[in-house]
Amino acid sequence: MANLSLKKQLLKGWVGSLFVKASFALLSFLISVVLARALGADGFGIYSFVIAVIMLLSIPAVVGVPELIVRETAKNQVDEKWSVIKGLWTWTQTRSIVFSLILVFFSSLITLFWGVGDESLRINLLLVGLFIIPFSAIIAYKSACVRGLGHTVLGQLPDNIIRPGLILISILLFSFVSRPFTPETAIFVYLFAAMVAAISAYILLNKVSPKELSNVVKEKDDSLLWSKAILPLSLIGGLHVLNGYVDIVILAFFQPDEEVGIYRAVVQLSILVSFGLQAINQVLHPHFSRLFTMDEHHKLQKLVTISTRIILLISLPPVLLFVFYGKGILQFVFGDPFYIGELALAVLAIGQLINSAMGSVGALLNMTGHERYTL
Repeated sequence: MANLSLKKQLLKGWVGSLFVKASFALLSFLISVVLARALGADGFGIYSFVIAVIMLLSIPAVVGVPELIVRETAKNQVDEKWSVIKGLWTWTQTRSIVFSLILVFFSSLITLFWGVGDESLRINLLLVGLFIIPFSAIIAYKSACVRGLGHTVLGQLPDNIIRPGLILISILLFSFVSRPFTPETAIFVYLFAAMVAAISAYILLNKVSPKELSNVVKEKDDSLLWSKAILPLSLIGGLHVLNGYVDIVILAFFQPDEEVGIYRAVVQLSILVSFGLQAINQVLHPHFSRLFTMDEHHKLQKLVTISTRIILLISLPPVLLFVFYGKGILQFVFGDPFYIGELALAVLAIGQLINSAMGSVGALLNMTGHERYTL
């Protein structure tokens, strides 16, 4: 009965998570298409640069914390150590808020000192976009708490459905009322969507939190242990974010905004290859932690094998399309200027396929206390 219950829970989580991740991939794709056509290659390049810088600056406040929260919440929930969970949540929340405010303050000073002359548009957009960081930290913290309690699909809604959904709706509304859509408008839309997503994450956590957490007093604080664990997790997450955005920033310093926009469109398409890996990872995190804690290694191995095969099957179709029909897809979706990204799309798609074919190896190491090997 226990095995049947786990299978049902996993299947339900997989279906829900795949739906959420597929929706996120679709929404992100549509946002890129609409923005590329509304802003042109130049405007889309400026917008992409600003968002990339914001993502890189938010690393100390956002990365590492979600993985630690999910792992420790799932582990301590098994042993009903509610006081430890409450202490963990308090510690991580304080850390996220403090780091995000420090980042906004110092980044604003540096940006004001750095920005002059022809780069004024980028600088103005950065100053507005920096306020996205605290809301991103809240979304990451609250959503991780929800996922750690076993509500995998609900924990993904704020960042994967609500935020991109609001961005897309807002862009379409601006287009409907025939107002010019500029990079400035796009950044304000992103900030508004992040605010709403943060509020929704707060509401969801209050809804799913067990009664035991509201009644228990925080008696135990393992902040020293958590600090040691969060360092490699943060480095892992930080390197992941760097891999996702540093190429945009570097390209922006050496090439025109138009080429940055074309490259960003290509990257967005290639990410679709790995959406199966990302979706299933979200479901596997708490189950990896629980099965490892209960010494159910046979079940854990079986889960890893099956999930890897599913991820590979999901990843194959988009790779074939991008490799053989990349030029036509780029031209049809984003417009004529974007077709020159054909070769880059094929290279990135194949790279994503290899990454997906390895399975959830990083998630497995992180959720079993071996994050230093992931790093």
